Amino acid sequence: MKQTIRENWNLNSLYAGGVESEKLKDIITRLNLDIKQLYEKIKSFGLPIERSKIPDLLNLFQGIQEVMSDSLEVDEFLICVYSENVEDTKVSNLLAESSKIKAELESLKVELDQLLVRLPEKIWSDLLQQEEVKAYQFYLEERKQHANNKLPLEMEKMINDLSVNGFNGWGNHYDLLMSKLKFFEKDEKEEEISIGQALNQAMFSNDRSQRQKIARSIIKVCEKHADSFASVLNHITGYRLDVYKKRGWQNVLTELLEQNRIKEQTLLTLVSIVKQNKDIIKTFLKRKAQVAKLDKLAWYDILVPSFTTEKKVTYTEAAEIVITQFHSFHEKLGLFAEKAFKEGWIEAENRTDKTHGAFCASMPLSKESRVFLTFGGNYQDVVTLAHELGHAYHNYILHEEPAFSQHKGTSVAETASTFTENLVLDAAIARALNDEQKLSLLEMKITNGLKYLGMVPAMFEFELKLYEERKKGMLTEKEISNLMNEMDNNLYGDIVNEIDYYRWITIPHLYSTEQAFYNIPYTIGFLFSNGIYNLAKEQGTLFPAQYDELLRNSGRMTVEQLAERYLNQTVEEKRFWEASIQPTVDAINEYLLITEKMV
Repeated sequence: MKQTIRENWNLNSLYAGGVESEKLKDIITRLNLDIKQLYEKIKSFGLPIERSKIPDLLNLFQGIQEVMSDSLEVDEFLICVYSENVEDTKVSNLLAESSKIKAELESLKVELDQLLVRLPEKIWSDLLQQEEVKAYQFYLEERKQHANNKLPLEMEKMINDLSVNGFNGWGNHYDLLMSKLKFFEKDEKEEEISIGQALNQAMFSNDRSQRQKIARSIIKVCEKHADSFASVLNHITGYRLDVYKKRGWQNVLTELLEQNRIKEQTLLTLVSIVKQNKDIIKTFLKRKAQVAKLDKLAWYDILVPSFTTEKKVTYTEAAEIVITQFHSFHEKLGLFAEKAFKEGWIEAENRTDKTHGAFCASMPLSKESRVFLTFGGNYQDVVTLAHELGHAYHNYILHEEPAFSQHKGTSVAETASTFTENLVLDAAIARALNDEQKLSLLEMKITNGLKYLGMVPAMFEFELKLYEERKKGMLTEKEISNLMNEMDNNLYGDIVNEIDYYRWITIPHLYSTEQAFYNIPYTIGFLFSNGIYNLAKEQGTLFPAQYDELLRNSGRMTVEQLAERYLNQTVEEKRFWEASIQPTVDAINEYLLITEKMV
């Protein structure tokens, strides 16, 4: 690959003119009309429902799937437009319109649920025998089952309607507040930088004094606005708890378990294994402090590499690395990556007007994806690029399936992304020419594990405690910060003496109105993917086709079913998760062995 790869994505190939696109406006208009017509179609099914109505039911399912795809594409596209330029005010109204459409679609699905519940058993059985239904049978059965755990139809619809300006409105307000936060890179005479750039520098700059300065600037700015963010978080958690109470859900994890298609026993087993291995994380951090000649670490030291190479990675080099490693596992995956770079699916430029973070947006109508990140030239950015392209490949496989079967559990959604991370990072470790290079890459692997086995589980514990305390009433920003401090102290002990009290502000997953407890799915996905990766190494060239089938069926199986079918594993038991943690433990032990002579 000799030519320079562009760092900007092409959104115009999807909808020319962005928010002014006539094609986009036509889809929005069609969505509003189609959803209303589908409402009427559902209401037209009187009782009793006869077998002669099965063709009409099939037609209804097709119509709902079409609006699901339309709505997802519109929303994901608008998020892309907003993310590439948070100062573009034109997109706000369309995002609000998209939120309204999503709420109406959710209400339509509630109507569908009730229709499924009303079907006579004989008609239901005949319906499931229809050839086209077999491709999305799991989705229908799941919705029918979950409907029995919810409120009557009109109340569920009211919740969805009120969420537009209530629940979802608070989530949108969080995004707005975050976009307004500005920081100075060195002093107030220099250009302002965004929260994404500030966090990137605070956690990854090689200059500790610079990290410290930016980190304390983040704390200072967050402290100034903490009461506003506390208000948002209180209302999001409070709304969710009110809905759970109305539904009679005693277990605050009910929604999380349903969204992740995982049993509580499986989750509790996983969490217990993670807790059993927390001491190895402390051992690593203690050695990291010794290597850095520090008595204690600060929060802005934890993720920064102690061992680095002077050479920065260009974006073109990053593309070459990703494509090469993807090809080494699976030709189909490698060709897909080539297509993504060639056709401008990736926004990677480092600039101030972008939002922070990284994501992959699915465009089911176009059967494409768009990947967003800020590329700074570190190898971690290469890993992030591989991660998001893993999501895109997962989308690529699922775009050939019915819309009902594209709906995957949130933890399984992390499977392909973590898998491609491992591909890129392990290959680099294997090619290391000396201890310095090897330590740099080992530390990166360990740090990724630290996030999923340390920081994310700690955030899960924080959320559990937050919801428990929120049941008693509103929390002040100080009380929320104290909860965060308590969880971090449990994680790090006395190894870290400067804590990010306001991390609850800068973690957007805490403010998700679509996904409950949207942190722990990353740990589930990380460990589940590690289990898949272990099997891939064992089976070699025999595995890629099996891997594609696992991804293809991720929208119609639970975590337990996928593991049993494709991995021959029982994930309710400890053995699978213990083996999945082992690669991180092995990397830490190798790091400790090599660095022994340095302390």
